[in-house]
This record gives sequence, C-alpha cells and structure tokens, in this order.
Amino acid sequence: MENILKIYFEKQYLEQESLKPTGPVPVVTISREFGCPSKPIGQMLTDALNKRMTKSSAPRWRFISKEVVEESARKLDITSVEMNYLISSGEKGLVEDLLTSFSPLYASNRKIRKILNDVIRTLASQGNMVFVGRGSVAILQGCPNALHIRLQAPLEWRLKGICESRGLTNAEALKLITETDKKRTALLELLLGRKFDQNLFDIVFNCHSFSKEDIVQSIIKIMEIRKMI
Repeated sequence: MENILKIYFEKQYLEQESLKPTGPVPVVTISREFGCPSKPIGQMLTDALNKRMTKSSAPRWRFISKEVVEESARKLDITSVEMNYLISSGEKGLVEDLLTSFSPLYASNRKIRKILNDVIRTLASQGNMVFVGRGSVAILQGCPNALHIRLQAPLEWRLKGICESRGLTNAEALKLITETDKKRTALLELLLGRKFDQNLFDIVFNCHSFSKEDIVQSIIKIMEIRKMI
C-alpha cells in the first residue's frame, strides 16, 4: 500500500505550522468512547465516499489512523507500540515520565504536541482524509470544511460488546473502559490546552441506536448538505 506519509514528508510539508490549503478541502474526524466501532465506521465511510467518485482523476479519500502514530514514532525515535501507548496516556507528568523511560531521547509534551500537530495538519492540508482518533478533533478545530464526528453509546451496551469481543468479565471491561476513556480525554485536553467538552463535535451518534451503515450514510448526507462532497 502506498506510504502516504512518506510522500508528504518528502515534499517538506512537515514544517508548516498552520493549514494553508489552496481551497476549503474536506476533512472528517471521528472520535469515540471506548467500545464504539470507530475504525470500521471510518473505513466504511472512506470506501463509500470513494465509490461515489465518477472521475478517475479525482483525489481519493484516505482513512488515517495508525499511520499518524507510526510517523510520530519515527520522529521521536521510539517504536509505534510505545508511541501509541504514550499518546493514549495524555496526562502531562505521565507522558513525560514514560517518554523518558521508553526512549534515550527525551521528548517533552511540547514536542509531542508539535509532532502530532505537524503530522495531522500535513495530511489534512491535502484534503479528502478521514481521521480516527489520535487527537485529530483537537488539532483540526477551526479547520475549514472539516466535519467532527463523535461516537457514543450507553455504558451497558459498551460493556456487553467488550466482554464478548475480548473475553473479559464485566468488572475487567468496566476498568478498561474507564481507564481508556480517561486517557483519551486527557490527550484531547493536552492538545487543546483546556477542558474537554462536547462542543468540539459537530454531531454525536449513539452507536446503540444506529447501525454502522446508518451512521455512515448519515455522515455522507451531512457532507452533502455542507457541500463537502
């Protein structure tokens, strides 16, 4: 598969500090509570958007998730697994302590923020991107022609799904949900520099009430209304 990030960074886009698109390029970010199917929805949305294209020359939509982590890890000189854990932790002291222990190169919160900002903004400046997590909703606040989606669901629904998919007890699943949601909120607050709130998102979907297919079609309809596609 084409290495999107390698191409972009070879063109020296990494140093740009703000989005400077030639036009209002469309971008979608998807954030979630733990236990909601963000990656399947992100991939389904990307596929559905590409199927709508009638011109072969039109830029295709791309689904971005783990690539952001891999490029960030490369810039920090630590493994992708370590970087994935670090950015999911979010809290200032914890992040810095872990970075120090994981890598011979000390990386501060300021460096983490800059790397994630550079990577995500570089990709977003190309347009036609579907971002899942990685703090993208915080980094791309104010980005023109962006749509920010939040996936939520009742706790009991998420508990049931996680217990079934991971073979966990109810208590184990509850602990995992609580810890993961806390870390994700902490990352967003680290990137935002303020408290997390629902006003970050343009629309919130209840994954208990809507199927993945329903959510994808609803997002596409909203994108049509906003003339993003």
